[in-house]
Amino acid sequence: MFLGGPMLLGGGALLIAMIGGCGRPPELGPVANMATATKIRQSFNTAGGESTDTTGKASPAVASTGWGTLKGRFAFVGDPPRMGPYGVNKDTATCAPGGKPPLQETLLVDDSTRGIANVAIFLRKASRVHESAKPASTTVLFDQKGCTFLTHVLPVGVGQTMEIRNSDEVGHNTNIEGKNSFNQTIPAGQTLGFVPRKEEAVPQAVRCSIHPWMLAYYLPRKNGYLAITAKDGAFEIPNLPAGEDLEFQVWHESASGPSGALVVSTPAAQALKWSGKGRIKIRLAPDEVKEIEIEVPAKAFGG
Repeated sequence: MFLGGPMLLGGGALLIAMIGGCGRPPELGPVANMATATKIRQSFNTAGGESTDTTGKASPAVASTGWGTLKGRFAFVGDPPRMGPYGVNKDTATCAPGGKPPLQETLLVDDSTRGIANVAIFLRKASRVHESAKPASTTVLFDQKGCTFLTHVLPVGVGQTMEIRNSDEVGHNTNIEGKNSFNQTIPAGQTLGFVPRKEEAVPQAVRCSIHPWMLAYYLPRKNGYLAITAKDGAFEIPNLPAGEDLEFQVWHESASGPSGALVVSTPAAQALKWSGKGRIKIRLAPDEVKEIEIEVPAKAFGG
């Protein structure tokens, strides 16, 4: 509150007495060192993920640096499924030579290693991209022979040219689903070019309207942080951003999860924070090569 009258005068006299008197000034305590205080405040703010300059304004945290590699293998637990033949009902001379139609590829498990082929694993978002993971300017071949697609799950970069070839003696109508529409008839022995311009969240189906049993998938992404498992179930994704949380999508065409999400709940999967949407989280240290071994029970399939 405000003070006035005699109280104010008395206070002034007391102040003059303190200054002009011969007595020792009272001890006011230590004086704050502003430079030290600023450093302490900065150390607390940095621990929370950001730093503060001398003006009190927050500045961005230091970006993560370095690169790491993720590799591993998907193995089937249980009796491996047996793929039956496709239901070929036309152009049998080309599509079922010798009366033997091609076998289905919906769930391929290697007898010797129990490895699961054609599992797609890819980084959902990348804060930065290594030079080696940027889309290539080379052409990707997507061939059809014996009334089957020779590559069952094809990775391709956004803006990269797919050379869709028909190596058969009969025509094929190649129909690519998703954001990048393509529906063209390719005569026998000919090739058409196709360039996907948009990224897909999951692999998209590729079919032939003339031979409806023909089925494959392709996955266009903006960077090369993806892999399709080989026959033995192995994969490797090099030069991933290190020092930050990375979220990967895991997909298989026969997985029972939503939109082909492969969902696993084993202890090894739980350590990767495996979600019901088929997503895992991993953090890599600079120059680290992290290996994961995933055993997939039969119940994870059926979609």
